Amino acid sequence: MSSLPTVLFVCYGGGHVRMVLPVVREVQRRGLARPVILGLTSARAEVEAAGFECLGFADFVRAQDAAALAKGEKLAHRLQTHATNLRESAAYLGLSYADLVEDHGAAAAQALYAEHGRFVFLPVHTLQRIVRATGAAAVVATSAPRAERAAILAARHCGVPSLCMVDLFAAYEIEWLKAPGFADRVCVLNERVRDRLVAAGRDAGDIVVTGNPAFDRITDPDVRAAGVALRKQRGWEGQTVVLWASQVEPEHHPSNPGRGDPALPQRIADTLRAMLPAYQQLELVVRPHPSEPPAPAPAQPREWLSPRSEDLHALLHACDIVAVLTSTVGIEARLAGCHVIQVLGSLYSPDAPYLAYGIADQAVPLEQLPQAVLAGQRRVHAPAGRPQAARQVVDQLATLLAA
Repeated sequence: MSSLPTVLFVCYGGGHVRMVLPVVREVQRRGLARPVILGLTSARAEVEAAGFECLGFADFVRAQDAAALAKGEKLAHRLQTHATNLRESAAYLGLSYADLVEDHGAAAAQALYAEHGRFVFLPVHTLQRIVRATGAAAVVATSAPRAERAAILAARHCGVPSLCMVDLFAAYEIEWLKAPGFADRVCVLNERVRDRLVAAGRDAGDIVVTGNPAFDRITDPDVRAAGVALRKQRGWEGQTVVLWASQVEPEHHPSNPGRGDPALPQRIADTLRAMLPAYQQLELVVRPHPSEPPAPAPAQPREWLSPRSEDLHALLHACDIVAVLTSTVGIEARLAGCHVIQVLGSLYSPDAPYLAYGIADQAVPLEQLPQAVLAGQRRVHAPAGRPQAARQVVDQLATLLAA
């Protein structure tokens, strides 16, 4: 049996699990602790693909949970899709609903779930059970609002230290991150996010700028070299390479008023394409979002289509200027040393204030995009030797374990 302390990592899928996995690898590399991963919904596939065991709520079910599981199965059958198997969905929904009842009573829980669905869950009692069952000496989670938030609160109840990783700007998470004692350490993307949390009342000593571990690969020397090789291979040396990282623009925002323009991404692409005949020094790369339909083949010289299979991080190191609406490609482009232009006008623009947070060099409406591109800077290489975020996060975790 390992004499190392256990660290419980709690994460959902997507960007959350991609923050956690580099930290888990660094913990293992140092021999600092035995990592245990509670991977929820779509996280399981990525955790297991990375070679780690993935636990779920179903692994902590007790005999007295029969009624909760029966309720969970009913709730699970109402879902249109399942990010994991039915057994895990039933356990996650059933135990979370049971916690809702314990906190608010049966009638209030029913009303809350009817209005908000699973977004109302905050299963602190179940996470306390899991923290104790795993024997965790510390808890690490990102700043998501349900099980990850509950894990940080559960750690406090159980008397073990916790670390919270904030993926981007704490746009809505600030409501709980600002509370004194929510996580012993809060790791953030950059100084602007740190300043915002301090201004909201959080003790500056609790907050450390580490960056986001999900983006660590961008600064890998091999990835940079691949970008340099790609630029040479395509004859882009001496040219100004502009990347449009497209995305889907919805008609409606879940909480903000207004109506979106689904044609905005296409209009941005068309605006950039129209510049090519007049400006021979420009090369345009269009990178469709995975959720968008396939883009047409380039119809003119010096226009390139970047398929999903192309290494985005290497491509960023081959480009000079990157235009985005609210895509996290803007953050990755900043780390790669590109000049970043945010095109305003998305329903989600208020949620991604890239200029205010030091991500974008310019933030302009669509009609000013051509001038912004022409005024944009040629490639500015990212500083050499940037410390990897995962290492900095684990440095903080080590101090908590040693305390």
